[in-house]
Amino acid sequence: MRILLTLLGIVAIIVYALFGAALMNDWAVVAASGMPLETTIADMHAAGQSYSTIPGFVFAALGLLLGLLWGVTTLFRRTALPNWAAVSLWAGIIALGAPAYFFLSFGNLNSVGDTYFDWNSEAAFALEAPLYIASGLAFLVVVAMMVTAVIKATARKKPSPVT
Repeated sequence: MRILLTLLGIVAIIVYALFGAALMNDWAVVAASGMPLETTIADMHAAGQSYSTIPGFVFAALGLLLGLLWGVTTLFRRTALPNWAAVSLWAGIIALGAPAYFFLSFGNLNSVGDTYFDWNSEAAFALEAPLYIASGLAFLVVVAMMVTAVIKATARKKPSPVT
């Protein structure tokens, strides 16, 4: 069961990273401008604004790397990683995906906003919302795992009552 859950966790991290990269490099830019990508890029360059696919590829590569590292750490350690720690690490990667996405996508979306005075930031955010929701839920999972670990640790250390 641990192998199956680990594989699903790896897939979830990789899908998150690829989805974020596609948003960053294409979908959110198109949604915000309301124009095809080629037209948007040409308009951005004509306005002296930059467009780069590098942040999207970095986001995807980091997600792939972190997903695989998490999977290897979870499955192939000499000492078994406790379940709460494995889940916390996984959820931490997903939770930190939102701030990473925000900072890496800022350049392209800022350029869209500087190019088009009537750009549609709400359309871009509607596409990005699943990433932010997933990260928020993952943060709650991290908190729950930490609370559970602390409760279990303190329950083990309580002295037994003497009668």
